[in-house]
Amino acid sequence: MTTWNSLINLKGQYTSDPFPVATEADNVITKISWVSNSPAGSTVTVQTRLSKDGVNWSEWETCINGAHIPDITEDTSTYNTKIMFRVLFDSSSYDIKPSFTKITFYYEPVLVFDNKGDKNCSPEIWITKQGNGDFSIVNTSHNNDEFKFTNLIHGETVYVDNERQDIETSLAVTYRYKDFNDNYLSFPIGKNILRVKGDAEIKFRYQFTLLQ
Repeated sequence: MTTWNSLINLKGQYTSDPFPVATEADNVITKISWVSNSPAGSTVTVQTRLSKDGVNWSEWETCINGAHIPDITEDTSTYNTKIMFRVLFDSSSYDIKPSFTKITFYYEPVLVFDNKGDKNCSPEIWITKQGNGDFSIVNTSHNNDEFKFTNLIHGETVYVDNERQDIETSLAVTYRYKDFNDNYLSFPIGKNILRVKGDAEIKFRYQFTLLQ
């Protein structure tokens, strides 16, 4: 619908070209932020939309500065995903000039462990380290609980039975209890959003507990 403000050029718009989402992953957490100035009597609105094929696009969604990108949740696969953004300017007077100077998109791959049982789940885990160094799993959805090993060796595989609190390593005459922070994995019911720190291949084995 045409408004008086648009007729007298007190509204403006910038629309970006399509560009790929920077991280291709099954699960990702995101943030969008920007720098703008909107004096009293003016507004600056940022919107995004997504496409899997570059032809069919989702509806424009209004963003919140510093919040996640609309339509990309921790359950959204970002493989082959393209994104666009647009900036809408609105002013009530020619003397009031909103501005927009910078926009940042943040993506971080995560693991989502969905505990569909009725009790906490303490899985078995195998960690095969790539490169020397530390490894940790941070449960961002539950107080940032951290499961962490330090000083692991490239090619080493560490096995942890979190239920029985048992730790084994593929290295001979080596014990990893002293390099562990003694915080075993225990995933509460529902979705657990896990941030992995350190380069490693990991494998879980688990069984949900259902109460009859």
